[in-house]
Amino acid sequence: MKHTAWILWLLLVCSSSYAQQAKVAMTGTPKGIYIDVNDLEMAKQGYLVLRKGAGDKEFLPIQHISALQSLETVRQRIKDLLFIFPESGNLSDSLSQGLWQAWEDPLKQQQYLTLQIPQIRIGFGLGLMDTTAVLGQNYSYKIIATDGSEYNATMTYSLPKVDFAAIKSIEVDPGEAYPILRFQSAITQAAPLFEIYRRVRGSGSDFRPVYSTRGLSGNSQNDSVIYYLQDTTALQSVRYEYYLIGKDLFGNQGTSSDTVTLQVGGFRNINRGFNVRTAAIDGGIKIYWEPLEQRYALQNILLYRSDNYDTNYRLLATVPVTDTLYVDQSVRAGKNYYYQLLMQGESAISFPTARVSGIATGIVNILPPTQVHAYMKGNLPTLEWQHVDSLNVAGFYIYRSFDANGELRQVSNFIPYQTKEQFYHYQDSSATIGDVISYYAIAAVSHTQSLSPLSEVVKLSIPKGQQVEIASPKQLRYLWMDKEKVSITWYDMDKIVNGVNYYNVYRKSKDEPAFPTSVFAKVETNEFVDTLRRAGVYDYAVQVVIDSTKTSALSSPIQVERILEKPLAPLKVRLYAVDDTRLLIQWDHSATAMKAYNIYRSSGKADPQLLKTILGDQFEYVDTELIKGNSYYYFVTSIDTNSTESDRSQEVFYSE
Repeated sequence: MKHTAWILWLLLVCSSSYAQQAKVAMTGTPKGIYIDVNDLEMAKQGYLVLRKGAGDKEFLPIQHISALQSLETVRQRIKDLLFIFPESGNLSDSLSQGLWQAWEDPLKQQQYLTLQIPQIRIGFGLGLMDTTAVLGQNYSYKIIATDGSEYNATMTYSLPKVDFAAIKSIEVDPGEAYPILRFQSAITQAAPLFEIYRRVRGSGSDFRPVYSTRGLSGNSQNDSVIYYLQDTTALQSVRYEYYLIGKDLFGNQGTSSDTVTLQVGGFRNINRGFNVRTAAIDGGIKIYWEPLEQRYALQNILLYRSDNYDTNYRLLATVPVTDTLYVDQSVRAGKNYYYQLLMQGESAISFPTARVSGIATGIVNILPPTQVHAYMKGNLPTLEWQHVDSLNVAGFYIYRSFDANGELRQVSNFIPYQTKEQFYHYQDSSATIGDVISYYAIAAVSHTQSLSPLSEVVKLSIPKGQQVEIASPKQLRYLWMDKEKVSITWYDMDKIVNGVNYYNVYRKSKDEPAFPTSVFAKVETNEFVDTLRRAGVYDYAVQVVIDSTKTSALSSPIQVERILEKPLAPLKVRLYAVDDTRLLIQWDHSATAMKAYNIYRSSGKADPQLLKTILGDQFEYVDTELIKGNSYYYFVTSIDTNSTESDRSQEVFYSE
């Protein structure tokens, strides 16, 4: 039987729903009256069933149940019932053999009295179907055993209302070829059978049963029953409505589900991936996403990658639909990559996901430069080296010491890697004194700023009296310390230039064409703090001084803009008429002391004009220059101690 194993398990859990205690019990079904004979001996020996309807004068025989002789008798009885119980199907050999062995075992035989599957009970003679009964009619039955004993029962044929646990839809997948529906019910009082009904949405036609692939199973927690249907009879692009109704083992209908709507097939029915993200890990970039909801309707996840956000996406990997991450190991450290996913269905592909970017920032082990040489070229110490790792190396740093046992310090800026170069060169312009021996080493830098081990250390003698150019300060930056004070910092040149005494700081305004020859300030550290009280744009440059006489060129300038904050405008400006020719203007004083207040006035359509400036400790003014019959508008502004004027106050109006 198609669902017998499932039904056996379900009834084992929910057997109380169908347990019957009487020797003879009857149940109305859509195909007739089911008569249950709960007597093992009668089932073994056979019996005669007689019926008397409302119009009958006497009992008439309707069925003869023969003695149960063999398993073939059981199989034939069940086969004869297929038109009544189409969901059951024929017994498999293994199941039928197991049932027959239990029947022949006196100890196990008693279990058949509580096994409430009508197909099995009828097969073993413990029940029968009266398929000729008419709904609404009253019937009396007499069941006579071969030994003469009999049972009597009466019933008015009607269909019972069966209550099952609530059924709700949990998945509605339009599919590319055939829609799939899934419903769920609590396992307690779950319907053992079901029917799904369908109609075309908006047609006004009745719902009709769908005869297509279906099934039911338990969930992983064994607390729910899942009913599913794949509607292979649905037509493409048609919108349908579906609902499920539960049935008992006799086919009586009970609880129904909610009604769901879907449109069959099409590109749009494949959902795209959701919440795609990337993360840098050692060895690559991890791309991960949320689990897919339509995995049963999909075949693969296609992962595409590009170096460019807009174009040139190429297939990187084909991933199973059950996966939620992929690690891209074919990446170069420090380089940006772009990814997007597409879901591959049976005959179409989803829209791509939103593009996400990732950059590999894991630790990269790289080799140091090789073939390092040092020599004098003109007045400058010169280094030459090789490196062949074009994938992971971004550039190089040069390190130097004037002591064989001293610390090697970085003396160069970042030197970019050039793929076309076989040899790299660097001239050390910061070695400012002669008659010394300098020691150099070089480190390669990855795209994630991890360093290789230092190369071999090479030494170079700088001739006596050698004079080379002094490196200018670099990496100038500024930081506001408060509203007036700004800190100017730069790279500590003492790390790359020997004998730094101090720094000269130069300042000019934006309008000045060049820095003045006079030094604005001298500092011994690589920081200068300036106080800017007036608004404006200022340029700064710094110069290295060695031995009080040798100086470098000025650094590249840095520009700082001082924007003064405006004070708050006066609040609650108000007018009082003193007499016909005088008007008193008052306002609330500011929370902070002001240098002055400006009073502005206009009349008619004329522009406002400054009427009077008064001291900051005064908060009123009497306008004595009024012309009778004119209208006047006033507003007041605040002037702070930096002579910065506020915005206008609220405008007030006076007219006779």
